Amino acid sequence: MSYACCFLAKRHPAFFFVSALLLIAILASAVAVAQQKAAAPQKKESLSTTVATGQECLACHENLTTAFAISPHGKASQFLKGAQVPTCDACHGDSTKHNESADPKDISTPGKLPASQVSAMCMTCHSRDQTHASWQGSGHDRSDMSCVSCHKVHHLSFTEKLRTRTGLAPTSLMQVQVSDKLLKQPGQELCLSCHMEKRKAILQRSTHLFATERGDTKVTCTSCHNPHGGEGKTMLVASSTTQLCYECHAERRGPFLWEHPPARENCNICHVSHGSNNLNLLKARPTVLCQTCHMHMLWRHETIAGFDIFTINHGCTNCHSQIHGSNHPSGAKFTR
Repeated sequence: MSYACCFLAKRHPAFFFVSALLLIAILASAVAVAQQKAAAPQKKESLSTTVATGQECLACHENLTTAFAISPHGKASQFLKGAQVPTCDACHGDSTKHNESADPKDISTPGKLPASQVSAMCMTCHSRDQTHASWQGSGHDRSDMSCVSCHKVHHLSFTEKLRTRTGLAPTSLMQVQVSDKLLKQPGQELCLSCHMEKRKAILQRSTHLFATERGDTKVTCTSCHNPHGGEGKTMLVASSTTQLCYECHAERRGPFLWEHPPARENCNICHVSHGSNNLNLLKARPTVLCQTCHMHMLWRHETIAGFDIFTINHGCTNCHSQIHGSNHPSGAKFTR
């Protein structure tokens, strides 16, 4: 094709001139279209297109209804159909009478309902979630807690995103900062608001709830516990304490040629899960802790008289370093 164009341009100079003009016209048209698009004002997304559900509630509850559109529940409505679509009526009941009277008494408020009714309402959708399947009969359920004890659906941490999409500045949402899981407070603070006896673990010498430079924790309450119910005691995410500890401390799992029975039975026999003032989350100093079981060794090591060579630094683990178990042929006493 290029050879043919060159041949025509040499034989007919007018052809080259016309082609150049045509190319210039095409480029000028493309530049003009691009300038028009750049100069055109961006069309602001209206509330009617932002809010997919709750149009009948929009007139009075503009902030909450608009926020619902970008919340996890609002996003889910784009992928669900029929009765599974989360709407205002799904949680607040039939709003026909309320829309006519505007009386708060004519609408159901989950926060004022009995805990069993609120949980049953939420579980109509969330019972299919694996993490929520054990809610009924769990420790929180038996304590007469409901979903709204920890979650507040309308208070979301999407203030800036809400302002960008809708142009609104809902003060009711701006004053509350919670996680994307619709929690009333950040996860650890929410748990510690009830389990206050565990708060001291943050400040103890050895702890699982250690904070990073940003102030958050790498190991949170939900790393070990499922607040909606779990397989083991205290709503653990594993069937037992030992199996849960092995998920992070796999080097303690074994199998070992020489096993230490307490270590295989339950890690909490020697360790405190949340925090301790002793080394490595131990319940007591190593020497004292070992002697709670091995009292017959007092005469041999002479540790009852006070501090000696066997109580320096790690105490018994100075020599019995492989206290969780050993695979060494000569390690029956966990020395190697």
